Amino acid sequence: MTSTQHIHRRGPKPVRGAAQLPAARKRVLQAIADLGGRDVTITQLANHLDQHPNAARQHLDLLERDGLISVGDVRTTGPGRRPRGYTLTPRADVALGRTPDEAHDLAGVFASYLVATGAGRNEAQEIGRMWGSNRAGQLAREDSDHIDAVVEVLDILGFEPERATTSEGEALILRTCPLLDLAHENPEFICQIHQGLIDGVLRRLGASEGVELLPFSDPDGCRARLGSTHPSGGERDVAV
Repeated sequence: MTSTQHIHRRGPKPVRGAAQLPAARKRVLQAIADLGGRDVTITQLANHLDQHPNAARQHLDLLERDGLISVGDVRTTGPGRRPRGYTLTPRADVALGRTPDEAHDLAGVFASYLVATGAGRNEAQEIGRMWGSNRAGQLAREDSDHIDAVVEVLDILGFEPERATTSEGEALILRTCPLLDLAHENPEFICQIHQGLIDGVLRRLGASEGVELLPFSDPDGCRARLGSTHPSGGERDVAV
């Protein structure tokens, strides 16, 4: 294979890290973190970077587009128009390397333990279900659409999910994977944990009728096929 040839691997991409950001954009993202990470105004940012506010605006738009920051009005007590504030998203923590490496290592240890003890799909899925149930319990909007709730949890965790409708029903495309290297090494366990994660969110909201995760099945990611979902008023034990 020549140096100009590239191998295209199907499936999700690694979560974008700070090393993949242009240097100027990375400085802006880091500056928001340095200023507390929440409701940072363009004036505060410009003063911190010692530059004109217009110099940062384009970078802020791109950071918002990539889901690394959110934008909203900052509450003030005085009269006049509220300034816009920039807040880091959970994905920014990953991009800035603020997610502990220990979490990644621990996931690898779990996978190795499951392999060594001869545990199978059910055990891996159950770990994921407990994880998903815990995450669903932390959502601020428990009355939201059930699939939107799954999307919210997966987005927080760095999967960059997209909703899709197929002939077989609702589906999600997971465009990135925070444990991609481990998923390639132990897909039978890591991917089953992620399947359980989705199922755990739906169960917590009383809406699971089956989840099937198809690892690396889509050119842009992993596809999660969701069974019919409907509220039932609480958790139910539904086999995956």
